[in-house]
Amino acid sequence: MAARQAWSAWRNGDFGVLLAALFMAVLALAGVGSVVQRTTDALTAQSRRLVGGDAAFSSDDGGVDAALRDARRLGLRSYRSVELTSMVGMRGGVPQLGTLKALAGDAPLLGPYRVRTASGLQALARPAAGTLWLSASGAKRLQAPLGAVIEVGGQPLRLAGIVVEEPDRPLGGVELGPRAIVPLADIEAGGLLAPGARASWRVAVAGPPAAIQAWVKAREASKRPGERVETGDDLSPQLRTALDRAQRFLAVSLVLTAALAAVAIGMAARQHAERHRAIAATLRALGAGQRTIVGLYIGQLALLGSAAIALALLTAALLQQLAGIWIAEKLGTALPPATAWPLLKGALVGLWILLTFALPPLLALRRVSALAVLRSDLRTPSPPALLLFGLALTGLLALFWQAAGNATTGAILLGGLLATATVLGVAGWALTALVARAGRAGRGIVRYALLNLSRRRRLTIAQIVALGTSLMALLLLLLVRTDVWEQWQATVRGDAPNRFVINVQPDQRPAFDAVLTRLGYTSAGLSPLIRARYVGASAQQRGRPAPQGRGERLLDREFNLSTADTLPAGNTLRAGRFWNPATARGEFSVETKFAEALHWQLGDRLVFDVAGQRIEGRITSLRDVRWESFTPNFFVLASPDLARGLPATYITAVKVPVGDTRLAVALSQTIPNANVIDIDAITGEIRRIGDQAALVIQIVFWFAFLSGCLVFVAAVAATRRERITELGVLRTLGASSAQLRTAQLVEFGAIGAIAGGIAAVAAAGIGTLFAQRVLDLPPTWSGSTLAIGALGGMLAAMLAGWLSLRRQLHASVRDTLGAAVN
Repeated sequence: MAARQAWSAWRNGDFGVLLAALFMAVLALAGVGSVVQRTTDALTAQSRRLVGGDAAFSSDDGGVDAALRDARRLGLRSYRSVELTSMVGMRGGVPQLGTLKALAGDAPLLGPYRVRTASGLQALARPAAGTLWLSASGAKRLQAPLGAVIEVGGQPLRLAGIVVEEPDRPLGGVELGPRAIVPLADIEAGGLLAPGARASWRVAVAGPPAAIQAWVKAREASKRPGERVETGDDLSPQLRTALDRAQRFLAVSLVLTAALAAVAIGMAARQHAERHRAIAATLRALGAGQRTIVGLYIGQLALLGSAAIALALLTAALLQQLAGIWIAEKLGTALPPATAWPLLKGALVGLWILLTFALPPLLALRRVSALAVLRSDLRTPSPPALLLFGLALTGLLALFWQAAGNATTGAILLGGLLATATVLGVAGWALTALVARAGRAGRGIVRYALLNLSRRRRLTIAQIVALGTSLMALLLLLLVRTDVWEQWQATVRGDAPNRFVINVQPDQRPAFDAVLTRLGYTSAGLSPLIRARYVGASAQQRGRPAPQGRGERLLDREFNLSTADTLPAGNTLRAGRFWNPATARGEFSVETKFAEALHWQLGDRLVFDVAGQRIEGRITSLRDVRWESFTPNFFVLASPDLARGLPATYITAVKVPVGDTRLAVALSQTIPNANVIDIDAITGEIRRIGDQAALVIQIVFWFAFLSGCLVFVAAVAATRRERITELGVLRTLGASSAQLRTAQLVEFGAIGAIAGGIAAVAAAGIGTLFAQRVLDLPPTWSGSTLAIGALGGMLAAMLAGWLSLRRQLHASVRDTLGAAVN
């Protein structure tokens, strides 16, 4: 019987909205979730270019033989390179201090370089013997055309290409002067790697994760001073922030899509239950027991739900393949293969939504009285669904927790949804109470429309809650996608600095300022840079676990300390208090994630060695840093009393036109010891990641939009049959189509205005917390958000109401009443 009823319901669309919402939820989590996972994995894999492989090991004394032997033993692919500084210049020109990257015959590891040569753009493995390549900015600095003779350390090499894309640029591969890529054999033959040369030998490897982990562990166990291990965890803070932000935003967007679909499913199931009250009452009158009725409707739900989930999974598999091909073309690289987890997750979440949102209203049908066959005014007792409601909230919290990365943020999002629903419910009750009074004083069709809101108080409140919740979620995603996301993009597209200047001595600050004034540039302000090594208590001595991975590597390196009188721009105090420079004594301020990686906490005593001087103090504040601002920022700041008298140089950031070399040339003549570091490669990488993530964000947003539309449809359908009956009665009494249309627009307009206004306020509030806690971005909400939300909600509700009843507005009385019966 359940199978026959399910087939009948499938044919006549009885479960249409419910199954469409379930299909959308599973498709979003399975199909789009798979695309998101493959894309973010691809972005993470592409970011390995800044490491040179899955992991890398570098040594200042050339001790890389053990690293190569272990790589061969573990079956890893590897290649060698050497980074060093040397004088670079055109023959007959003024040489400049440049950065050389010398490649061995086994390079590259991550694919060929893209190089512009005399024959056009080519994909090449390495420069030929007797030639070199220059970066685009390096060629402009030297004003060197293709084919020119470039002297590197006194050795002449022909310029054979300009590097367009460097797939294995290491973390430290910023441009310190012109950057040249040369054959390792030519460097060795020229004597540039003689004993005493300041060079860093490097081995990058790639292969299975288990083998990479074993290789990294062996390198860290035998590491000596001057040796470094790099993995994907060691990405620059700007890139790491960009990747984390993209992944968290996409994950939360998918969960909001599923939440919207769950709301639509719940409303559709309740409407289905209301429509089947008479059938359930008839079954009770014929002697059917509660177990039979429950089995009948659970059977229908299980059969139809399973079919919708299976169809969604098949569609998801096809979607992720087609979208994967399209996105791979946009990214310019093949996506990693799909895994089964997103499909399994979509199916499990679909089943959970059916259990917790669709099942409770159907369970209520077992308690329908047989008298309901004769008395339609009898209410169906509500089921004891407290346990299922708790499961629904727990499941939503778990999904938001997983998406946002922590329970606090998950609670903010879920709590925001519940708080919004509560406020909408109260506002709906107040609206029905107010319009009941206003309607009695009115006249004509407007009076009828307003009184309709109070006559259907329970359904009116439900519609306001559903429309407002879906509008809030859509506004949240829309505003974050446009305002907040674009604000982050602007940090690397607009006025963000693209040159760092280092090694400015204290007595050279006036000369540096004069150079900037002459060129018309402005800097982010000179900040002192103090080289220090941590010599304080270890985490184990503090009774905490030892830092692992990135934390262990950070602790082994020299720190760049600085000092400041006030909290630097782009820094936000997370815990503790920032010092007063006049009264501070022995205080440190540490970046939050840096402190977490090293297992440092507020109140810990830190000790550093600075050129033989010992400084110590306590951590009195933790800071969040906006690294993507590309201004000088530091993991550790010392109070002015600690920094006083310590040897320091100065660093700043400057924005210059792309390809402009005047700053480097002017400083080489005025302050020869100052170095200009080109960070266009890093900002370009972040731009690329943002642009690629935006492609997937578009897909996710439109799925959320479709889920929101389903909520609208379910909310309007809740009163559709009753409204059709009323339309028939009013047509019998002589109401015109224009009057009926006006009544519908007034009623739905009032519902939409209330829902939209509250949704806009809630989206602004939750979006502020979302931006700060999840995306680490300052919000940029404007007052126009409220007006746009209210107007959008009102128009959407009016449009949805008109579309659902447009046929009946012009139909005959007979057809209208017939539609109500059917």
